[in-house]
Amino acid sequence: MTPKHLIIDGYNVLGAMGFPPHRVVDQGQHHREEFIVRIGLYGHKLHSQVTLVFDAWQQTGTGRQVTHRAGVTVIYTGQGEQADQVIQDLIRTHGKEAAVVSSDLEVIAVAKSFGAFSIRSQEFMRRLTPAGSQGTSVSRSRGDGLQKDKDVDEGPVSSREKKGNPRKLPKKLRQRNRIMKKF
Repeated sequence: MTPKHLIIDGYNVLGAMGFPPHRVVDQGQHHREEFIVRIGLYGHKLHSQVTLVFDAWQQTGTGRQVTHRAGVTVIYTGQGEQADQVIQDLIRTHGKEAAVVSSDLEVIAVAKSFGAFSIRSQEFMRRLTPAGSQGTSVSRSRGDGLQKDKDVDEGPVSSREKKGNPRKLPKKLRQRNRIMKKF
């Protein structure tokens, strides 16, 4: 099932892009606007509604601001309100129809408990960036992982025989991969 609503923790994903939070908050209007446009194009490609939540709780005298730009609903939290709280409320509202992009463990736990699909910010950025720009680093890391697995497999073999196809991924991973293909 393709998620109908994509909820993104804005500063969390911008941090995964390599922008330190203090720099984005103080002088990052350009980075935020560029990011909103990219997310809008991505949401249009997915045919799903996108909500982008930014922390503004440290700003004095401001309430929650909701704007619609480039096909994205952008929410700036109010004073004393954090983006994680808003995201959790949105997860409770949309339930299984939502997909959440955040690296915060608390948000991921709420998403899991309400049946929403969750993606970590780093994984989402790999999907969002063009394949050519990060393809070499991914292939190198996969090669290193394979070498480590060979060293581990040289240990003693368990006396208990396992059943099933050893090349087949576990059911949970197959389900996750099926959903990720749609992203």
